[in-house]
Amino acid sequence: MYSNLTKKILLSTLIVFITACSSIQTNQAPLTVEDIASKEKLYESTRNYSGLVSIYREVLKGNDDPSIRYKLSDSYYKKGDSRSALLYVAPLLDHPQFIEKATILKVKALIQLREYQQAIESATALIARYPNNVEAYNSRGIAYAQVGKLNDAQYDFAKSRELFIDDVVAINNLAMLQIINGDYKNAVQLLLPQYLNGEKEQRLLHNLVFALVKSGKTDYALDIIKKEHLNTSADDLVNALKKTQKVSKTISVTK
Repeated sequence: MYSNLTKKILLSTLIVFITACSSIQTNQAPLTVEDIASKEKLYESTRNYSGLVSIYREVLKGNDDPSIRYKLSDSYYKKGDSRSALLYVAPLLDHPQFIEKATILKVKALIQLREYQQAIESATALIARYPNNVEAYNSRGIAYAQVGKLNDAQYDFAKSRELFIDDVVAINNLAMLQIINGDYKNAVQLLLPQYLNGEKEQRLLHNLVFALVKSGKTDYALDIIKKEHLNTSADDLVNALKKTQKVSKTISVTK
């Protein structure tokens, strides 16, 4: 009898708890346009992609706005959840106003998932429809580089630069191909002028230091490591890079 009474009390408590939670959720005031804008600005400035996901999901519950859906998918991609990005961007792939940018996001997500062949196929189809899409060439070049098709990657990176992709992205990608090929001297020739002109993007710096070390210019590499605070022990980093046989393919994706 005591056991039955205890069960009834616990069940009643659980029902009350669930009802209370439900009331809190249903009574929660919907986000205003001002709320969304202010939170969006804050989360974007702090790269709080989880916060952005929460905002956009809340908005989409009341209105499946394609622009918000795209932002949700992009936020998932930027937080590293490309499976979710692909799920939510899928309805936009046939949307007349979003097909181009939605497909680019799909390609980037596939690359993040290391589904390189699918990324190449999607990018190629997009280029056939939009032959001047700079991000399509850059993204396809990344996928080609990852599967070892370096000549194809070289063409796509050069084409994206011809179409005025950001110089830092283009030069870093072209230099990365030189590094993969073991042509460290040419990599330095591409990256060093950018650094001397004040460019300090992290991937560019890391690739430059690696190429300098591998081409025997350790003094210059040490100077950059110390000046840019790339490591607490510059000598240890240089020694480690000397022993490195392969470098990770740090290819730049436009945001």
